[in-house]
Amino acid sequence: MDLGLPYMSLIESLEKQVAQGIFTAWSCAHAGGALTAFYADEAEPPEWLADQNPELHPHQTSLQTWFPAFDLASLTKPLLANAWLRMQLGSDPELWFRSPLASLIEPRNAEGELLQSWCRTHRHLTLAHLLNHTSGLKAWTWFGKALWETGQSKAGQAGRTLSRSGDIQSDGTGETALQARRDLTAFILNLPLQKSGDEPATTYSDLNYYLLARVIENLSMQKYTGWDGIIGDLNDRWKTRFWHASGDPEKSSKAIPYFPYVHSQVVAHIFENRKLINHAGEFGAVHDTNANILATSFRSSAQISPIVSSHAGLFGSVSDVAKTVEFFIRSQAELEAHSVPSGIRSRRFSWGLDTPADELSTAGLNQWPAPRNRSVFGHLGYTGTSLWMADDGQFHVLLTNRTACRKVIGSSAVPRVLIFQKDQDSLPDCWIKYAGHGASGIADTGAWTHVAWQDCYALCFEQSRLVTRYWDRLNIRKPPDLAHVRRAAGQLLWTH
Repeated sequence: MDLGLPYMSLIESLEKQVAQGIFTAWSCAHAGGALTAFYADEAEPPEWLADQNPELHPHQTSLQTWFPAFDLASLTKPLLANAWLRMQLGSDPELWFRSPLASLIEPRNAEGELLQSWCRTHRHLTLAHLLNHTSGLKAWTWFGKALWETGQSKAGQAGRTLSRSGDIQSDGTGETALQARRDLTAFILNLPLQKSGDEPATTYSDLNYYLLARVIENLSMQKYTGWDGIIGDLNDRWKTRFWHASGDPEKSSKAIPYFPYVHSQVVAHIFENRKLINHAGEFGAVHDTNANILATSFRSSAQISPIVSSHAGLFGSVSDVAKTVEFFIRSQAELEAHSVPSGIRSRRFSWGLDTPADELSTAGLNQWPAPRNRSVFGHLGYTGTSLWMADDGQFHVLLTNRTACRKVIGSSAVPRVLIFQKDQDSLPDCWIKYAGHGASGIADTGAWTHVAWQDCYALCFEQSRLVTRYWDRLNIRKPPDLAHVRRAAGQLLWTH
C-alpha cells in the first residue's frame, strides 16, 4: 500500500525482519526525516502529550519529539562520557593527549585516590588512550565480583562469602554500597594492561569507559555536579531527553522492551505454571549485564549517588540521537585537525568513534570507497543500534531491539504503529495496522491506516498499560546477526 512516503522500500524491508522475529521495533532517521514502527503495547508515550496547554507545560511547545526510547547499548560511549568531555574540554591537545592522566585528577574521595594512584603508576596514559581504546585494558570483566565479600575458608585460604547485594539495598547509611563501588574500581585498576610489542594493544573495551566515568567524577578543571547534572548538560545543549539506567532504572517501563513479555490479562496461574521469574522491576532496566548490575544491585536505600558507567545504560529515541549529529561532526573536525601520536592513535577508532573498514561495513555506504577527502565515523550498539556520520553533514541512525523475543499470551493481536516525521517543525504522521498472525506467531498481514496523532497516542497509552514484562531465564536466545540489515538501511538512508 502506498502511504505517500519516500521510504516504502525501507519500511517493507524492516517490517519483513519483524515478521521473521529478528526484532519487534525499529526506528531510523537521516536528514530527510525520522521513522519508527512498533507494537502499540511496547512503549508508553510521555504523559505530557495528553495535555498541550502551554501555560501548564511551557517547556513542551510541540509534539515533535514523540518517538519511543530504546536501550542504546554502546552508543552510550560516544553520547555520554565522550560527548561531555568534548563539550567541556573542546579540542585542546594539551588536555587530550599531551598531559598525563594523573595531572588531570583531583580526588574527591577514597575511590578518586585509588584512581590517581593508578594514573601515577601508568604515567604514559592520557584521556585519548581511554577514549580510543589504546590504554591496554582488557575488553570486559564481570562487575558482580564486587558484590562478593572476600573471607577465609576453613583451610585458611581466601575465598568468597555470601553476596552483599542484599546488604547494600537495606543499608541505611549507604556505606556498604560505597565500599562495593570502591572494590569494583580497585578490581578494574588492578587488572594488568595488555601490550602489543612496545605499545599498548588496541582493544575495544567497556572498561575504558567505566574508568572515563570515574575520571569525569575527579577531573581537576571541572566542578563535578553529579550524573544528573552531566546528563542534564547534554540534554540542555541538544534539546534531548536521554536518561541513564543507573539514575532512573524504573523509567525503562516506558521504553521499547528488550526482553520477552506477556499480556497482563493472562491469569495468575499461567505465571505459576510457567514459572516466569525475575520480573522487570526485579531484573533491571538495561540489557547490558554490567550496566544492569550497577543500576540495580549497587543501589542503596540511602539514595547515594548512582554508579554510572559510560560504556552502556543510556536510553533515548531516534530523534534524540539524530539531534547530536551536528555537535559530533563539528567536534570531530576540530579534533581530527590534531596529529595524534602513534602510541595513542588507533587504526579503527578516531577520538572514540568507530570508522568503516571496507565495503562490508555496517555504515552501509552506497558509494565505496569513500572519497579520500571525506571522513566517516560513528558507533554500534549490541541491542541493534547504530549511528554513522560524515563530515559533509550526512548521517543515519538505526535503532532496533534485536535482543527481544516477543510473546503475547491470552490476548488478541496487538496493532502495529508507524510514525513518520519530516522535521522538527512538523507534526508526526501516524498509521496503525491491525494484523493477523503468520506461522511465526508475529503479525505479518494487514494494511496501514492513517490516523490522527491523538488517536495513535491514545491507542499506545492504553495498550502499554496492559502488559506485564518479564525476563524468562529459560528463553534467552542469541541475538540474530544484524549486519546485513544495518548495511541495507544505511544504503537506503545514505543520500549520496
